[in-house]
This record gives sequence, C-alpha cells and structure tokens, in this order.
Amino acid sequence: MSTPQVTTAPGSPHDAEPIAVIGMGCRMPGNVRSPSDFWNLLISRGIANTPKVPKSRFNIDAYLHPSNERPGSFNVPGGYFIEGDPYDWNPGMFNISPVEASWMDPQQRLLLEVVYEAFENSGTTLDQASGQKTGCFIGSFTFDFQQSIAKEPDFLHAYFAMGADPGLLGNRVSYVYNLTGPR
Repeated sequence: MSTPQVTTAPGSPHDAEPIAVIGMGCRMPGNVRSPSDFWNLLISRGIANTPKVPKSRFNIDAYLHPSNERPGSFNVPGGYFIEGDPYDWNPGMFNISPVEASWMDPQQRLLLEVVYEAFENSGTTLDQASGQKTGCFIGSFTFDFQQSIAKEPDFLHAYFAMGADPGLLGNRVSYVYNLTGPR
C-alpha cells in the first residue's frame, strides 16, 4: 500500500500544515441528526425504499408526470428529505430577532444549529471559539428559498439580502459565532 502524497501550492505559507477534525455535527435524510446516527445508517445499509415526498414540503402529485422531458415536472414520486420543521427554530439562541429569522433561508437556520452541535461535539465552548482565527468555508447547492421569496419583490424586507443569499452561509456562521477567519 502506498502512502498518499500531500500537495500544496508552490510557495504557500501553509505548506504541510496539518488539519484536524475535532468536532462534527450533521443533518441528513433518514432521520440522521448526529455523526453516530450517520454511522448507524451506513452500517445498516441505508434506507431500502425511497420515501414519498412529504406533504409538508410540496404536493408531489401536482408535479408528477411519467415523462422526465416535461418542463417543471418530476418523474419520480419520492426523495430523501431532512425531517422536521425548518421553521421550528429558536432565533434567540443565536441572538437573531424573530423578524430577521423569518427572512432567513432554512439552510442558514439549520447550519447555525449544526455548527453549534459541532462545537459541543468537540468540547469547545462558544466563549473559547469567539474571536478565534477560524475560517468558515461552506458550499451550498440550492437557493429555493431565495427564488420563492424573490417572486414578490414589492414585499421584500431589508433582511432578505442577508437571509436568502446562499453565498453568505459562511458569513452568517462567522458573524454569529464571531469567527475572525485566517489572516
């Protein structure tokens, strides 16, 4: 067995600097709410059948069509969804007003909870994390919330810009937890 090679950009100030994962948190379909839940899902070989789209998400029957070439339709009746109500959230825990929270994408809400759990999992208190040179780098896939809210431009609130832009997920985490990033 060969040893994996680590490569860095030539002249990088961080050549061969180690990275350590000291805490984890997660939310995934299959009622996965922790790294141990995820492990249990993996060793049990996952979910056998694709569940139907929950009515709380959207009415799949209104979009279901046998042809995947029909615009705006689905040709499968199910999918995997994170369970729970994305609006059942305590904004006060994160020093966010209820009005601002109402304009936040559920991805931001969930992310703040999971980051909090990652700190807990690592044994790091919020006071210990605050002000640290910790980078926050996040990738995001969808912007459904932004698209659905932006359909009514006359009713947008000033909080919409910060709460609905998927490009600001990392900024929200950095701001709420006072992470100052690498310098």
